[in-house]
Amino acid sequence: MNNKIDIPQGWEIKKLGEIFNKITNKNNIGCSNVLTISAQYGLINQLEFFNKSVASKNLNNYYLLNKNDFAYNKSYSKGFPYGAIKRLNLYDNGVVSTLYICFTLANNNVNIDYIEQYFEAQIINYSIYLIAYEGARNHGLLNISIDDFFNIEIPIPPLEEQKKIADILLTWDKAITTLKEIIQQKELQKKGLMQNLLTGKKRLDGFNDEWKEVKLGEIAESTTGKLDANAMKPNGKYIFFTCAKDTYLIDNYAFDTEALLISGNGANVGYIHYYKGKFNVYQRTYVLDNFKENIFFIKFFLELFLHIRINKEKKAGNTPYIILSTLTDMVLYIPTSIEEQKAIAEILMKADEEIELLNKQLELYTEQKKGLMQKLLTGKIRVN
Repeated sequence: MNNKIDIPQGWEIKKLGEIFNKITNKNNIGCSNVLTISAQYGLINQLEFFNKSVASKNLNNYYLLNKNDFAYNKSYSKGFPYGAIKRLNLYDNGVVSTLYICFTLANNNVNIDYIEQYFEAQIINYSIYLIAYEGARNHGLLNISIDDFFNIEIPIPPLEEQKKIADILLTWDKAITTLKEIIQQKELQKKGLMQNLLTGKKRLDGFNDEWKEVKLGEIAESTTGKLDANAMKPNGKYIFFTCAKDTYLIDNYAFDTEALLISGNGANVGYIHYYKGKFNVYQRTYVLDNFKENIFFIKFFLELFLHIRINKEKKAGNTPYIILSTLTDMVLYIPTSIEEQKAIAEILMKADEEIELLNKQLELYTEQKKGLMQKLLTGKIRVN
């Protein structure tokens, strides 16, 4: 395979094997950091993040990585992202499966932050995909050999330009990280508000009425959809709710109301949507409408407490699910005053709006950084 790479003046084409040394050292220090690649966090300890026991494995056969080494998983199924190359940042050392290709920077003319940004941009993905696909033949796995991997060519700017590019992109990373921390703080603040306001631990000024216990089935009507999940239409006119967090479209509607839509099965069982208007739903999605109490207060109450009830009552099996009585028989403790319900809901809705705006800003920052990476790391835009 010979794919010509166009590069700006002053840049060079380098094979990965000219930039990195292969890591073949096996674990012999009894390292407890058993690493795996996470798209979000990089090389992470699977014991800490996934609580998976590896005590029965022979870790002496694992590769030993040190801080700032890189790893790439060379075996993956069709449809998975290509080029998941990650740098070890969180730990001083760790061991990884020999399914990974492991390597360490060996060229003093390559800046480690620059090359990490290059891998993150996934510009290398297409080269990896072509090599892997050519070798796949008729089986389900796309693999790339170690030799083919280190023969991949990438463009490299002069060292000073690498550093400047890395500095620019790391500035964006810092802004993105800071924004994520702010969002996390806002979400914790909202959780604290919910725990205080939705339980009556903290009362709002001007409200002194007693609270009451009601069953969800007493304050709202409940039904389910009648459609299969594949009833969605890409260019449909109406919103279609399934048991996923995302919504879809459909050509016809069965409901025209203000409702809470609750996922009845799958990984998102118990997830709650609010919608007002014409819509349709999957047969395992529950529709609650015609509320006698404030619908937004009830939504927040369910967000806080429904998962507890579901964990007690959800049906086990290949796909966890709940039944209608899980919802209709659920006891709620709510203010007698509709005005107090409304006031509490408005405070929590404002918190949601702040978090939503921050998430939109985070999405914007992330997309802007992606655009910068594609331009700076290919030389389409040059730094001064």
